[in-house]
Amino acid sequence: MNKSIYLLIFASALFFAGSAKAAVYSPMAGDLVKIAANTAVYIIDDNLKRHLFSNAVTFWSWHTGTWADQKIKTITQTEFDSFDADTNVKVRAGSNLIQFDNSNKIYAVTPGGVLCETRALYGADFMTRVVKIQSAFETDYIKDNACIVASDGKYPDGSLIQYAKSIDIWLIDGGKKRRVSAEGFKANGYKDSSLLKNVPVSMVYVADNRSISAIDYNLGILYSLNYSRAVDITSRPDFIISDIIFPTARIIVNTTADIKLIIKNTGGNLTSDLGLKNIIFTGQDWTTASVAHASYPTTINPLKTGQTFEVTYTGKFVASGEKNFTAKVNEPSEITEINSINNSYAEKITVYAQ
Repeated sequence: MNKSIYLLIFASALFFAGSAKAAVYSPMAGDLVKIAANTAVYIIDDNLKRHLFSNAVTFWSWHTGTWADQKIKTITQTEFDSFDADTNVKVRAGSNLIQFDNSNKIYAVTPGGVLCETRALYGADFMTRVVKIQSAFETDYIKDNACIVASDGKYPDGSLIQYAKSIDIWLIDGGKKRRVSAEGFKANGYKDSSLLKNVPVSMVYVADNRSISAIDYNLGILYSLNYSRAVDITSRPDFIISDIIFPTARIIVNTTADIKLIIKNTGGNLTSDLGLKNIIFTGQDWTTASVAHASYPTTINPLKTGQTFEVTYTGKFVASGEKNFTAKVNEPSEITEINSINNSYAEKITVYAQ
Protein backbone atom coordinates (compact mmCIF):
# COMPACT_ATOMS: atom_id res chain seq x y z
CA MET A 1 0.00 0.00 0.00
CA ASN A 2 1.20 3.49 -0.80
CA LYS A 3 2.70 5.26 2.22
CA SER A 4 0.76 8.42 1.48
CA ILE A 5 -2.49 6.63 2.29
CA TYR A 6 -1.35 6.11 5.85
CA LEU A 7 -0.78 9.80 6.34
CA LEU A 8 -4.53 10.34 6.30
CA ILE A 9 -4.61 9.30 9.94
CA PHE A 10 -3.58 12.83 10.73
CA ALA A 11 -6.76 14.87 11.15
CA SER A 12 -6.77 17.93 8.93
CA ALA A 13 -8.77 20.04 11.32
CA LEU A 14 -6.31 19.41 14.12
CA PHE A 15 -3.33 20.31 12.02
CA PHE A 16 -4.85 23.57 10.91
CA ALA A 17 -5.59 24.55 14.47
CA GLY A 18 -3.06 27.06 15.72
CA SER A 19 -1.21 27.17 12.38
CA ALA A 20 -0.40 30.46 10.78
CA LYS A 21 1.05 31.13 7.38
CA ALA A 22 3.79 33.70 7.52
CA ALA A 23 4.30 36.10 4.64
CA VAL A 24 7.92 34.97 4.34
CA TYR A 25 8.98 31.80 6.08
CA SER A 26 12.40 31.88 7.76
CA PRO A 27 13.21 28.24 8.56
CA MET A 28 14.73 27.19 11.87
CA ALA A 29 15.86 23.79 13.07
CA GLY A 30 13.03 22.13 14.97
CA ASP A 31 10.21 23.81 13.04
CA LEU A 32 7.13 21.68 12.43
CA VAL A 33 5.77 22.35 8.96
CA LYS A 34 3.09 21.26 6.51
CA ILE A 35 1.48 22.53 3.35
CA ALA A 36 -2.14 23.56 3.09
CA ALA A 37 -3.02 20.82 0.61
CA ASN A 38 -1.75 17.94 2.74
CA THR A 39 -2.10 16.83 6.35
CA ALA A 40 1.40 15.33 6.65
CA VAL A 41 3.66 16.99 9.20
CA TYR A 42 7.44 17.33 8.89
CA ILE A 43 10.23 18.60 11.10
CA ILE A 44 13.14 20.69 9.83
CA ASP A 45 16.56 19.50 10.99
CA ASP A 46 19.84 21.31 11.66
CA ASN A 47 20.78 21.01 7.98
CA LEU A 48 17.43 22.44 6.86
CA LYS A 49 16.19 19.12 5.55
CA ARG A 50 12.67 17.87 6.14
CA HIS A 51 11.74 14.65 7.91
CA LEU A 52 8.28 13.11 7.79
CA PHE A 53 6.34 12.00 10.85
CA SER A 54 5.04 8.81 9.26
CA ASN A 55 2.08 8.53 11.61
CA ALA A 56 0.51 9.99 14.72
CA VAL A 57 2.06 7.53 17.21
CA THR A 58 5.52 8.55 16.02
CA PHE A 59 4.66 12.23 16.44
CA TRP A 60 3.32 11.78 19.96
CA SER A 61 6.32 9.72 21.09
CA TRP A 62 8.24 13.02 20.84
CA HIS A 63 5.59 15.59 21.74
CA THR A 64 3.13 16.31 24.53
CA GLY A 65 -0.13 18.22 24.81
CA THR A 66 -2.76 18.45 22.08
CA TRP A 67 -2.63 19.30 18.39
CA ALA A 68 -3.70 22.82 19.29
CA ASP A 69 -0.58 23.14 21.45
CA GLN A 70 1.77 22.33 18.56
CA LYS A 71 3.22 25.25 16.65
CA ILE A 72 2.83 23.74 13.20
CA LYS A 73 3.60 26.21 10.43
CA THR A 74 1.70 26.03 7.15
CA ILE A 75 4.12 26.96 4.40
CA THR A 76 3.81 27.34 0.63
CA GLN A 77 4.52 24.56 -1.81
CA THR A 78 7.53 26.49 -3.08
CA GLU A 79 8.92 26.87 0.44
CA PHE A 80 8.26 23.20 1.13
CA ASP A 81 10.02 22.10 -2.06
CA SER A 82 13.10 24.10 -1.09
CA PHE A 83 13.83 21.57 1.68
CA ASP A 84 15.42 18.30 0.61
CA ALA A 85 13.64 15.22 1.92
CA ASP A 86 15.54 13.08 4.40
CA THR A 87 14.78 10.03 6.55
CA ASN A 88 11.46 9.62 8.30
CA VAL A 89 11.23 10.36 12.02
CA LYS A 90 11.37 7.21 14.12
CA VAL A 91 9.52 6.45 17.35
CA ARG A 92 11.46 7.84 20.29
CA ALA A 93 13.76 5.36 21.98
CA GLY A 94 12.26 4.01 25.18
CA SER A 95 8.89 5.70 24.73
CA ASN A 96 6.92 2.70 23.50
CA LEU A 97 7.19 -0.86 22.33
CA ILE A 98 6.31 -1.15 18.66
CA GLN A 99 4.72 -3.81 16.49
CA PHE A 100 4.45 -3.76 12.73
CA ASP A 101 1.00 -4.55 11.44
CA ASN A 102 2.25 -7.52 9.40
CA SER A 103 3.92 -9.36 12.28
CA ASN A 104 3.35 -10.61 15.82
CA LYS A 105 6.85 -9.67 16.97
CA ILE A 106 7.22 -6.79 19.41
CA TYR A 107 10.27 -4.58 19.63
CA ALA A 108 11.85 -2.07 21.95
CA VAL A 109 13.15 1.00 20.12
CA THR A 110 16.69 2.01 21.00
CA PRO A 111 18.67 5.08 19.87
CA GLY A 112 19.19 5.32 16.13
CA GLY A 113 15.94 3.49 15.40
CA VAL A 114 17.53 0.14 16.23
CA LEU A 115 15.00 -2.52 17.25
CA CYS A 116 15.49 -5.18 19.93
CA GLU A 117 12.96 -8.00 19.91
CA THR A 118 11.23 -8.24 23.29
CA ARG A 119 10.37 -11.57 24.82
CA ALA A 120 10.18 -10.63 28.49
CA LEU A 121 10.72 -7.96 31.19
CA TYR A 122 7.84 -5.62 30.30
CA GLY A 123 5.23 -7.20 32.57
CA ALA A 124 1.84 -8.81 32.09
CA ASP A 125 0.39 -5.53 30.83
CA PHE A 126 3.13 -5.04 28.22
CA MET A 127 0.54 -4.64 25.45
CA THR A 128 -0.44 -1.28 26.93
CA ARG A 129 2.99 -0.06 25.85
CA VAL A 130 2.70 -1.37 22.29
CA VAL A 131 1.92 0.94 19.38
CA LYS A 132 1.25 -0.30 15.85
CA ILE A 133 3.41 0.85 12.97
CA GLN A 134 2.39 0.32 9.36
CA SER A 135 4.57 -2.26 7.63
CA ALA A 136 5.25 0.27 4.89
CA PHE A 137 7.53 2.06 7.37
CA GLU A 138 9.36 -1.04 8.58
CA THR A 139 12.43 -0.09 6.55
CA ASP A 140 12.77 3.11 8.59
CA TYR A 141 14.16 0.95 11.38
CA ILE A 142 17.12 -1.40 11.80
CA LYS A 143 16.51 -4.79 13.41
CA ASP A 144 19.42 -5.87 15.57
CA ASN A 145 19.19 -9.67 15.65
CA ALA A 146 21.89 -9.73 18.31
CA CYS A 147 19.69 -7.71 20.67
CA ILE A 148 16.89 -9.70 22.28
CA VAL A 149 15.25 -8.62 25.54
CA ALA A 150 14.92 -11.87 27.48
CA SER A 151 13.96 -12.77 31.04
CA ASP A 152 17.63 -13.18 32.03
CA GLY A 153 18.68 -9.93 30.40
CA LYS A 154 18.38 -6.18 30.93
CA TYR A 155 16.48 -3.28 29.45
CA PRO A 156 18.16 -1.82 26.35
CA ASP A 157 19.53 1.66 25.77
CA GLY A 158 16.92 4.41 25.78
CA SER A 159 14.90 2.81 28.58
CA LEU A 160 13.80 4.87 31.57
CA ILE A 161 13.76 2.79 34.73
CA GLN A 162 12.85 3.20 38.39
CA TYR A 163 13.86 0.58 40.91
CA ALA A 164 11.34 -0.88 43.34
CA LYS A 165 10.85 1.30 46.45
CA SER A 166 12.86 4.15 44.94
CA ILE A 167 11.93 7.52 43.50
CA ASP A 168 15.13 7.85 41.49
CA ILE A 169 14.80 7.73 37.71
CA TRP A 170 17.56 6.42 35.47
CA LEU A 171 18.14 6.48 31.72
CA ILE A 172 19.96 3.50 30.24
CA ASP A 173 22.61 4.95 27.95
CA GLY A 174 25.51 2.99 26.49
CA GLY A 175 24.70 0.08 28.80
CA LYS A 176 25.07 2.30 31.88
CA LYS A 177 22.50 4.18 33.95
CA ARG A 178 22.33 7.97 34.10
CA ARG A 179 20.37 9.64 36.88
CA VAL A 180 17.51 11.83 35.63
CA SER A 181 16.34 14.62 37.93
CA ALA A 182 12.75 15.85 37.94
CA GLU A 183 13.91 18.94 36.05
CA GLY A 184 15.81 16.84 33.51
CA PHE A 185 12.85 14.54 33.05
CA LYS A 186 10.58 17.45 32.18
CA ALA A 187 13.12 19.44 30.16
CA ASN A 188 13.80 16.51 27.85
CA GLY A 189 10.13 15.82 27.23
CA TYR A 190 9.96 12.43 28.91
CA LYS A 191 6.60 10.96 29.87
CA ASP A 192 5.59 9.04 32.96
CA SER A 193 3.96 6.43 30.73
CA SER A 194 7.42 5.56 29.37
CA LEU A 195 8.87 4.88 32.81
CA LEU A 196 9.54 1.23 33.67
CA LYS A 197 8.71 1.02 37.36
CA ASN A 198 9.43 -1.54 40.08
CA VAL A 199 12.59 -2.76 38.38
CA PRO A 200 14.22 -5.39 40.61
CA VAL A 201 17.42 -4.25 42.32
CA SER A 202 19.05 -7.42 41.01
CA MET A 203 19.15 -5.78 37.56
CA VAL A 204 22.45 -3.98 38.01
CA TYR A 205 23.88 -1.32 35.72
CA VAL A 206 27.13 0.56 36.18
CA ALA A 207 26.36 4.17 37.11
CA ASP A 208 27.38 6.85 34.63
CA ASN A 209 28.48 10.08 36.35
CA ARG A 210 26.75 12.20 33.68
CA SER A 211 23.43 13.06 35.30
CA ILE A 212 20.55 14.60 33.36
CA SER A 213 19.22 17.76 35.00
CA ALA A 214 18.54 19.99 31.98
CA ILE A 215 17.98 19.77 28.24
CA ASP A 216 20.42 17.34 26.65
CA TYR A 217 20.65 17.85 22.87
CA ASN A 218 21.78 14.25 22.35
CA LEU A 219 18.50 13.02 23.80
CA GLY A 220 16.32 15.21 21.59
CA ILE A 221 14.62 14.77 18.27
CA LEU A 222 17.05 16.92 16.26
CA TYR A 223 20.00 14.75 17.25
CA SER A 224 18.03 11.59 16.47
CA LEU A 225 17.29 12.70 12.92
CA ASN A 226 20.90 12.33 11.82
CA TYR A 227 22.11 9.71 14.29
CA SER A 228 22.30 6.15 13.02
CA ARG A 229 23.81 2.90 14.20
CA ALA A 230 23.29 1.19 10.85
CA VAL A 231 26.99 1.15 9.99
CA ASP A 232 27.90 -0.16 13.45
CA ILE A 233 25.50 -3.07 13.07
CA THR A 234 26.11 -4.01 9.44
CA SER A 235 29.89 -3.86 9.92
CA ARG A 236 29.83 -6.52 12.64
CA PRO A 237 31.11 -9.98 11.79
CA ASP A 238 28.58 -12.80 11.56
CA PHE A 239 29.61 -16.42 11.97
CA ILE A 240 27.94 -19.48 10.55
CA ILE A 241 29.25 -23.03 10.53
CA SER A 242 29.02 -23.95 6.89
CA ASP A 243 30.12 -27.57 7.22
CA ILE A 244 31.57 -30.38 9.33
CA ILE A 245 33.84 -32.40 7.06
CA PHE A 246 34.33 -36.03 8.06
CA PRO A 247 36.90 -38.42 6.53
CA THR A 248 35.84 -39.74 3.13
CA ALA A 249 36.82 -43.30 4.10
CA ARG A 250 34.84 -45.40 6.56
CA ILE A 251 35.37 -44.25 10.12
CA ILE A 252 36.43 -47.17 12.28
CA VAL A 253 35.99 -47.23 16.03
CA ASN A 254 39.16 -46.54 18.06
CA THR A 255 40.98 -45.38 14.91
CA THR A 256 42.49 -41.91 14.71
CA ALA A 257 40.55 -39.55 12.44
CA ASP A 258 40.52 -35.87 11.50
CA ILE A 259 37.27 -33.90 11.50
CA LYS A 260 37.30 -30.41 10.04
CA LEU A 261 35.00 -27.58 11.11
CA ILE A 262 34.40 -24.85 8.52
CA ILE A 263 33.37 -21.46 9.93
CA LYS A 264 32.28 -18.75 7.51
CA ASN A 265 32.08 -15.02 8.17
CA THR A 266 29.02 -13.60 6.42
CA GLY A 267 29.31 -10.16 8.03
CA GLY A 268 31.91 -7.42 8.30
CA ASN A 269 35.63 -7.91 8.79
CA LEU A 270 36.84 -9.73 11.89
CA THR A 271 40.22 -8.45 13.10
CA SER A 272 40.84 -10.57 16.21
CA ASP A 273 40.42 -14.04 17.69
CA LEU A 274 37.18 -13.04 19.40
CA GLY A 275 34.36 -15.44 18.64
CA LEU A 276 36.71 -18.06 17.20
CA LYS A 277 38.67 -19.10 20.27
CA ASN A 278 35.54 -20.28 22.09
CA ILE A 279 33.99 -23.09 20.07
CA ILE A 280 31.86 -25.91 21.42
CA PHE A 281 32.49 -29.06 19.43
CA THR A 282 30.91 -32.29 20.66
CA GLY A 283 30.20 -35.73 19.21
CA GLN A 284 28.76 -38.87 20.70
CA ASP A 285 31.54 -41.17 21.88
CA TRP A 286 34.18 -38.87 20.36
CA THR A 287 37.36 -37.91 22.22
CA THR A 288 39.58 -35.11 20.97
CA ALA A 289 43.34 -35.60 21.20
CA SER A 290 44.46 -32.35 19.56
CA VAL A 291 43.12 -29.25 17.82
CA ALA A 292 44.72 -27.32 14.96
CA HIS A 293 43.46 -24.20 13.26
CA ALA A 294 44.41 -21.48 10.86
CA SER A 295 46.04 -18.31 12.17
CA TYR A 296 43.58 -16.09 13.96
CA PRO A 297 42.52 -12.92 12.10
CA THR A 298 44.32 -9.65 12.77
CA THR A 299 43.89 -6.05 11.71
CA ILE A 300 46.49 -6.71 8.99
CA ASN A 301 44.98 -10.02 7.91
CA PRO A 302 41.27 -9.90 8.80
CA LEU A 303 38.67 -12.58 8.18
CA LYS A 304 36.68 -10.76 5.51
CA THR A 305 33.11 -11.19 4.33
CA GLY A 306 32.70 -14.60 2.72
CA GLN A 307 36.00 -15.99 3.98
CA THR A 308 36.24 -19.16 6.05
CA PHE A 309 38.20 -20.24 9.11
CA GLU A 310 39.07 -23.92 9.49
CA VAL A 311 39.55 -25.90 12.69
CA THR A 312 40.73 -29.54 12.60
CA TYR A 313 39.95 -31.90 15.48
CA THR A 314 42.06 -35.04 15.70
CA GLY A 315 40.73 -37.87 17.85
CA LYS A 316 38.77 -41.10 17.76
CA PHE A 317 35.40 -42.65 18.43
CA VAL A 318 35.27 -45.12 21.32
CA ALA A 319 32.04 -46.80 20.20
CA SER A 320 30.41 -47.67 16.89
CA GLY A 321 27.00 -46.71 15.53
CA GLU A 322 25.31 -43.53 14.30
CA LYS A 323 26.70 -40.48 16.06
CA ASN A 324 25.36 -36.95 16.43
CA PHE A 325 27.81 -34.07 16.09
CA THR A 326 27.11 -30.49 17.14
CA ALA A 327 29.20 -27.37 16.92
CA LYS A 328 28.67 -23.80 18.04
CA VAL A 329 30.92 -20.83 17.40
CA ASN A 330 31.23 -17.69 19.56
CA GLU A 331 30.03 -19.50 22.68
CA PRO A 332 29.90 -18.06 25.21
CA SER A 333 29.41 -14.79 23.39
CA GLU A 334 32.71 -12.93 23.12
CA ILE A 335 31.80 -10.59 20.30
CA THR A 336 28.58 -8.97 19.14
CA GLU A 337 27.56 -10.26 15.73
CA ILE A 338 24.96 -9.17 13.21
CA ASN A 339 22.98 -12.26 14.14
CA SER A 340 23.75 -14.29 17.23
CA ILE A 341 21.19 -17.06 16.65
CA ASN A 342 22.77 -18.72 13.61
CA ASN A 343 25.97 -20.02 15.21
CA SER A 344 25.02 -23.68 15.65
CA TYR A 345 25.32 -26.65 13.34
CA ALA A 346 24.52 -30.36 13.65
CA GLU A 347 25.35 -33.41 11.55
CA LYS A 348 25.32 -37.23 11.84
CA ILE A 349 28.01 -39.75 10.99
CA THR A 350 28.17 -43.53 11.11
CA VAL A 351 31.09 -45.20 12.91
CA TYR A 352 31.83 -48.81 12.03
CA ALA A 353 33.14 -51.55 14.26
CA GLN A 354 35.68 -52.52 11.59
